[in-house]
Amino acid sequence: MVERRSFLLGLGLAAVAGGAVVDSEADAAPVDSQPGTFQLGGRRIRFVDLTHELTDQFNFAGSKRIVIDPIVGSGFAAGMNLNRLLLVEHTGTHIDAPRHFARQGASLGEIPLSDLIVPLAVIDLRARAAADPDVALMPDDILRWERAHGRLPEGCCVAINTGADPVADMREPKSPPVRRSAPGFSLEAAQMLAEARSVKSIAVDSMTLDRGSNVPAYPVHQFWLSSGRWGVEGITNLAAVPPAGAVLIVGAAPVRDATGFPVRLVALF
Repeated sequence: MVERRSFLLGLGLAAVAGGAVVDSEADAAPVDSQPGTFQLGGRRIRFVDLTHELTDQFNFAGSKRIVIDPIVGSGFAAGMNLNRLLLVEHTGTHIDAPRHFARQGASLGEIPLSDLIVPLAVIDLRARAAADPDVALMPDDILRWERAHGRLPEGCCVAINTGADPVADMREPKSPPVRRSAPGFSLEAAQMLAEARSVKSIAVDSMTLDRGSNVPAYPVHQFWLSSGRWGVEGITNLAAVPPAGAVLIVGAAPVRDATGFPVRLVALF
């Protein structure tokens, strides 16, 4: 019989004594902030990790979103290590599948691989976000990017680099009645990207596709995900990626019926 030390019975409950959580002393950070390279057909390809290390820094105060529970089983004496992982789907760097806001929308397991390997466009909003922590991408920002880099590639992912620090945000006490500032997309920009540019996905370095002042109405989530598209929240290390010319690879486990899941994001260029 498999025995375990503890198991978290519900979100918001403390782990039973003897259980283990991800190391709380280690701040979440990009798994690797330095670009790497490899050779392919005589060409040097660069790659960048756009993923936060997933630690319990992403837990809300009083509400556990990730717990690792060690299991002692038949292979323990031989040196086997085995954990049970309990997490909220939308934790750390993660994907929002259409089903997150559309009951009949595609679950994570139904998103085809062809939709998860896409051109990547990065729009830099850091200067504006420094003055306005609730900044939103607007249609004019998209047009400005296109004047510099050409029309957005069809089927691309548009990511906004605002310099957001989701780990610092998680440390602040949550107060649901109070609107929180957070950078995100405006509904007007989302509509332009879907209807006039055939964009497949959007990504933001904060933990919400909607700007903070639009939560909990979530107009961008409702429009974008209901249209059959997906989004990424908590992307990081965008400053190491060129504004245009990169390819985004979304390493998402094809979990049936999941509305989202932590992902490993890689940019190639």
